Amino acid sequence: MAADNNILELQNVSLTFGGLKAVSDVSFSMKDNEILSLIGPNGAGKTSTFNLITGVYTPTSGNVIFKNKNLKGKKPHQITNMGIARTFQNIRLFKQLTVLENIILAMDHTRNINFFLSLIPFGPGKNEYEKVKTQALKYLEYANLAEYQHLKAENLPYGKQRELEICRALATGADLLLLDEPAAGLNPSETSALMDIIRNIKKDLNKAIFLIEHDMKLVMGISDRIVVLDYGKKIAEGSPEEIRNNPSVIQAYLGKEG
Repeated sequence: MAADNNILELQNVSLTFGGLKAVSDVSFSMKDNEILSLIGPNGAGKTSTFNLITGVYTPTSGNVIFKNKNLKGKKPHQITNMGIARTFQNIRLFKQLTVLENIILAMDHTRNINFFLSLIPFGPGKNEYEKVKTQALKYLEYANLAEYQHLKAENLPYGKQRELEICRALATGADLLLLDEPAAGLNPSETSALMDIIRNIKKDLNKAIFLIEHDMKLVMGISDRIVVLDYGKKIAEGSPEEIRNNPSVIQAYLGKEG
């Protein structure tokens, strides 16, 4: 089982599709309140690893342990309820709903009645609406999104949509956030703002953050540790400085960036 201070542990995990091993005997652990990055070339198995953690795929062999509980065989919604939330490379907001409604929808764990009743500020939903709205606004204020609360999500600038998706993941109450290429499509200014948000989530909210990212400035700037995959296998693990100077990583990945 996972060590007491490990929030997540992959134990000799493999995922096979036919004769193709998307993930091959991968092991690593992640501590509470840690920022861990998963990097590697396209096709290295990064997204497959996320899918194994979130229940989209079931490991062919090995175990995924979260808070000393085995996730193998659990459905995505069960894993979400256990305290893991995920964002996606392709933004998946409810674009016709407002920014505030997107956060309220994510707060299922705090509601005593269903989502639609909790949006009605009268009748049986009044008290619930006020309670959930107050908490949702706190999340938006934390992410500097409160001024956009009444705007439809589809009308947010792209960088703000990225921030809203992270804010929505926070609103689930998760202890572990999985961020799939959160800087994809962002300009340097937006990426810098994103880095600040991720750092603050760790510092202020004591969350563990696990991210896939190709932006090496972001990865090297915020990560406590980095795991590197290549062709489904783990080829390195260590601090940003250790990874930056690792010959195997330079050959497989970093050297291709320069």
